[in-house]
Amino acid sequence: MAQDMTTESRGGPREVFLELGVIASLYVSAVTVLALLFQHINYFFPDAANPYSYSDTAVKWAVAILIAILPTHVYIFRLVQRDYEKNPARRESRLRKWLLYFTLFIATITFIVNTATLVFYFLDGEISIRFILKVFAVALVAGGVFWYYLNDLKRGAGTMPQNVSLALKAGLGAVIVIIIAAFFVTGSPFAAREEKLDERRVSDLQSIQSQIVYSYWTPKGALPNTISELRSDITGFVPPLDPVTGEAYEYKKTASTSFELCATFSAVSPKDTSRYPTYVGTGIFSNETWTHEAGRVCFTRTIDPELFPPKKGLPAAVPIQ
Repeated sequence: MAQDMTTESRGGPREVFLELGVIASLYVSAVTVLALLFQHINYFFPDAANPYSYSDTAVKWAVAILIAILPTHVYIFRLVQRDYEKNPARRESRLRKWLLYFTLFIATITFIVNTATLVFYFLDGEISIRFILKVFAVALVAGGVFWYYLNDLKRGAGTMPQNVSLALKAGLGAVIVIIIAAFFVTGSPFAAREEKLDERRVSDLQSIQSQIVYSYWTPKGALPNTISELRSDITGFVPPLDPVTGEAYEYKKTASTSFELCATFSAVSPKDTSRYPTYVGTGIFSNETWTHEAGRVCFTRTIDPELFPPKKGLPAAVPIQ
C-alpha cells in the first residue's frame, strides 16, 4: 500500500499539467488584476503631471485577459483540489512543493520591494493618495497569495479550512467586482464603437488638413474654394467621406489663410486620446486640438505664411520630346 501511495504521489503528465496550469494561471491573473487596479486608481485619482497615465486600451486588455484566464484558473484549481481529496499523497509531490515555495519566494520579494518603495517615497516626501493605493494593491495581492499558500503548506492533507475557503470566495468576488467596474469606467462596447467611428472622423479631417496645407496651399499660395478641389489624379487623393452617412465632410474657406473643417461626431472625445492619430508634419497641431463634443463640431485653422511659405518660382514643365 505504501508503495502504491508513493507511486501515486509522483503523479504523471496530468499532474504536471495541472500543477503548472494552476500556478501559471495564478501568476497571470495576479499581474493582470494589479494592472487593472492601477488603471482604476489612475482614472479616479488622475495625475496632473501625467494626464495620460490612464489608458482605456490597457483596461480593456486587462478585462479581456481576466475573462479568459480567471475561469481557467478556477477550473484547474478545482481539479487539483479534487485530486488531493482522492489522493492525499499527491500533496507531497516534489513538483508541487517546488512550485509552492517558488510562489512564496516571489510573493515575499514583491512584498519586501513594495514596502521598501513605500518607505523610500515617504522619506523623500513624495507620498500621494494614488501612490499609497497602488502600494496597498500590491501588498494586498502579494500578501493574499503568500497567506493562502503558506496555510496550504501547513495544513497538509484534509479538507480546506472554512476561513481559507471563505477568503478564496471573497477574493474571487472582489476580482469580479473589479472587472464589472471596468465596464463602467470604459463604457459599453457600443460606446467603444462610437469612439472608433469618431477616431476615423478625426483621422479623415487630419488627412484633409494635410492636403490643404501641403498639396494645395504650399504650391499655389491659396486655399481651395471647395473640398472637391483637393481631388488629385496624380497623387490619387480622394477626399474621404463620413464612415456612417457617406457624406462629404464640411469645408469652408473663411479668409485668405483661414478655413474650417466640420464633422458630426457620435460622442464626446475620450479621456484617453493617445489612440487618436497624431498629425505629422506641421509641428503645431497636437492631439488636443481635435477634442470634440457629440454632434456637429467645427475646427478653425489659420495658416501662418511664415511657417508655411508658398513655393514661388516653380520651374516650368519641360515638354516631352
